[in-house]
Amino acid sequence: MNNEKDYLKSINFPSHLKNLINECENKKILIYGAGLLFETAQKYYDFSKLNIIGISDKRFEDDKSTETFCKIKTYKPSEISSINPDIILIATKEYNSILRYLKKSHNCIILPLFKKPTKKAFLRRNIYHNLYVEKQGLHGKKPSKLPLYKKIKIRLNSLLGKIDIPQIEFNITTICTLKCKHCSNFIPQIKPQEHCIISIDEFKVQIDNLLRAVNEVKNLLLIGGEPLLVKNLHEYLDYAASKKKIKRVWIVTNGTLLMNDFLIKTAQKYKNKLTIWVSNYSKNPELKSKLKHDELLKQIKDNNLDYDYVQDLTWGYTSPLTPKKLREDSKQYFEECGNNCVAVFKGKIYICPRAGVFALKGIYTPELNEVIDLNIENNPKILKKKLINFYSRESFSACNYCTILEDRTQDRILPAQQITD
Repeated sequence: MNNEKDYLKSINFPSHLKNLINECENKKILIYGAGLLFETAQKYYDFSKLNIIGISDKRFEDDKSTETFCKIKTYKPSEISSINPDIILIATKEYNSILRYLKKSHNCIILPLFKKPTKKAFLRRNIYHNLYVEKQGLHGKKPSKLPLYKKIKIRLNSLLGKIDIPQIEFNITTICTLKCKHCSNFIPQIKPQEHCIISIDEFKVQIDNLLRAVNEVKNLLLIGGEPLLVKNLHEYLDYAASKKKIKRVWIVTNGTLLMNDFLIKTAQKYKNKLTIWVSNYSKNPELKSKLKHDELLKQIKDNNLDYDYVQDLTWGYTSPLTPKKLREDSKQYFEECGNNCVAVFKGKIYICPRAGVFALKGIYTPELNEVIDLNIENNPKILKKKLINFYSRESFSACNYCTILEDRTQDRILPAQQITD
């Protein structure tokens, strides 16, 4: 709850709430979004001057036992029209996609309860993200208090022109052991002749060029496809983890393969700066014969390695890949997305893995300065300038082909559903 409390302070919620009270006087208000953020807001702020008649959330469609939330009567989204609210206040951090979704069915006034002030892209995607991962750890793994000197250091580094990278994903192979229908990065759509495997020599060049230009990399993720398919994965781990500027290395695996002896030995060597992220697809019965979660977790625990394994995992719906351009201006879309998954795909830095796949499939051609080629950019001064410009961009043309915000309005689904054709 402390994270939500800090977030409310960061967006100056008291001032926004005061404005809402003035705007919504004598209006029937429905809250949309029954989560920890609203629960925190109600605990610390006075909502008594708002005429709140109910609260709605998609999860209430299936959960018939929840009659109240925060002492407010609950309604299914399908019941909203029957209570005829004057105003719907969206109680989530990201609200534009939900706003569009609600406007399709309701003609009343729809506003964000937690309206965010606009921040510059570099502030949002570099400095703030650096502060977050410094405090929480990637994936919220290591929550801790962030000392003032570290906050000052992160901001000072930026002012001095030093680049700290909070998170960067290296896609070392696009080959995978699964063929997931709703793969968020569209890996199953890559044809056999299009598959990319980054050699260890190419990887070393890309790492060296990057590190010459940056102050530090807080989290470097080795992703796929399925990285454990790369038999010499231990060499990639050894090279990345040996660099002082790289603070933590992650191996992201779907849990269908076990670590070989070389990888286990190297993982032991760097156990203090390695996390193995095991995706949990155990809820999907069709994968029972393919998953090796128990054996892999035993390998990890027997060797006292750090790991991340989410116990209760569902997936987000992903719309089919399409070459159709969906919008002309991606600035607002990019701002709302908030995904901080900067990715190296075929040796080039993209805003996310999806953008790399879009380029591979010929769906879009990146605009000037949207992509940084680590294979050839070995001048640290030029690369540093490109990275600053990259993090400062307010939009990316790849976002014009993305459906991630629309997909967030869909119900959560069974993880790793397989394509059967």
